[in-house]
Amino acid sequence: MRFDHRIRPRSADFVSPKASRPIPHAGGIVRDALLQATLDPEILEIGFLGTAGTEARPVDLQVVTFRTNAGWRYLDIEVCRPLRSLGEADAFDRELRARGLAPYTLTGADILKEPRFSTARAIWTYRRFSVPPDMRHRLLAALAEDGPMSLHHLCTLVPGPLDPFASVLSLACRNEVEIDISTPLSRSTTVRSRS
Repeated sequence: MRFDHRIRPRSADFVSPKASRPIPHAGGIVRDALLQATLDPEILEIGFLGTAGTEARPVDLQVVTFRTNAGWRYLDIEVCRPLRSLGEADAFDRELRARGLAPYTLTGADILKEPRFSTARAIWTYRRFSVPPDMRHRLLAALAEDGPMSLHHLCTLVPGPLDPFASVLSLACRNEVEIDISTPLSRSTTVRSRS
C-alpha cells in the first residue's frame, strides 16, 4: 500500500510505506516496534483498527495490525497493554476474533533486543534522505541484475553522485530494498531487492 500524502499526520502518528494512512501510537517502544515492522520483510502491510462493534455498543480497539504471509494479526506489546475491565476485555477479544486477528505478541525485551534495535534506528535516521531518480534506478537495477549483495559492494557499483550508503538506507525506509536488521549495520550487511 502507498501512503496517501493528502492525509496530514499528527505528530504522534507513524508514517510508513507499508501503511495506507498514518498510524496513531503512544510513542516510545510502540514507535520502535513500528519502525522495525516497516523494515521487516516478513511484515507486508501495517494497519490500524480504532473502534468496532455497533453504534450502540462501540468497542475501543486501538490496535496496530500487521499482514504477513500467514494473514493479519494485531500487535500486542505486553508492557503496553491498556487496563480493561472484564467486560471491555471480553468485547475486545470477541471483536478481534470476529476479524480473524490473532495476537502478534512482543515483549519489551523483544523490541529492545540488540543488534536489531540499534540497526533499525540507525537505518531509520535516513528516512528523509532524498534519492534522485537516476541513483534510485541504478541501485535497484544493480540488485535486480546481480541479486543480493553486501552494502559495500552495492555502494562500489553505484558510487554517486550522492552518498550511495545513505541512498540505500533511504530506499530501505521506503520499502524498496531489504536490509537484514538482525545483524549490526556494516559493510558486509546484505541488501536485497524487494521485488
